[in-house]
Amino acid sequence: METLKIGLIGAGDVARSAHMPSFAENAKVEVVAVADPDIASARSLAEKYGIAKAVEDYREILDDPSVGAVDICTPHYLHYQMTMDALNEGKHVICEKPIAMNLGEADRMIQAAHELGLWLLVTLNQRFLPIHRKVKEFLNDGRLGKPFLMNAYITGDVMLQMNDAHHWIGTWDRAGGGAFFDTGTHIVDLAHYWFGEPKSVTATLKRLLASPENKADDNAVVTLEYGDNLVANLVVSYTVQNEAWSEKKFIYGTGGTISIISEAAVPMFFVQDRQPQILEVEHKADWWPWSHDRTLRHFVDCILDGAQPIVTEEDARAALKTILAAYRSAREGRRVEIDR
Repeated sequence: METLKIGLIGAGDVARSAHMPSFAENAKVEVVAVADPDIASARSLAEKYGIAKAVEDYREILDDPSVGAVDICTPHYLHYQMTMDALNEGKHVICEKPIAMNLGEADRMIQAAHELGLWLLVTLNQRFLPIHRKVKEFLNDGRLGKPFLMNAYITGDVMLQMNDAHHWIGTWDRAGGGAFFDTGTHIVDLAHYWFGEPKSVTATLKRLLASPENKADDNAVVTLEYGDNLVANLVVSYTVQNEAWSEKKFIYGTGGTISIISEAAVPMFFVQDRQPQILEVEHKADWWPWSHDRTLRHFVDCILDGAQPIVTEEDARAALKTILAAYRSAREGRRVEIDR
């Protein structure tokens, strides 16, 4: 069996809690090096998983001819340069979302990957959850009828990072924006997956509780419009401190309603004629690392076996385009049409 040798760039939370646990259990993968400017963090992760090399500078990984792919788990503002450097050294790239800070960066990354014949795979991991794929099935086969409304809520406590002026999360210069630029990427991508790209967006993006001036929105309320027949209301909050992290989606159609509560023991219902039916679907309470595992295993198969990716770099660009339009809407105080 062919093995993919991966260099991990970034030894922070997402690498520790989601990426490395997946790679460690995948017989097709060998992580041969980890890079992080915080060398102590890189070394501790290397020691935990028996990774041979820990370095401060990611370019040392790119210089290693044995490395076939890199996995970029760094703050958003680093995605572009690290991806371009890796592609130019002949490495396939797996990159955390969002793809980049702006569309110009995203376009150059995508063009380079295409021209060099390399994979650029962005971890929009929520598409890989069976609960979300089940929604797509209902939409495709007509069981939901004509969808006309989605309400989606993602709420949690990120106040420790948002109140730390030195932490990159939620900063304009290193994160690109706040809650909606970061976590909002997931729900925007799901809306695209289910309904396609919207025609317009109206957004209210506010820093309500976080204190540092360099932080962007900690609460977001965004409406996506799909012509005259469908709207999607998206709420993302980083300031809900009295509850556990929660993700809820409700999709209303003329044929019924689908409700999803990701953290629930029974996560998915279909309501028709006012009668709720449990939808049997594979799910795990600890769904976040599980969704990454499903995503990363698929990406490894794409690189090794040429499997067609379920989510593409163009999907990642489309999500970024809608998010940037939302920030423009909030900045200008008006509804913004999205170029198709």
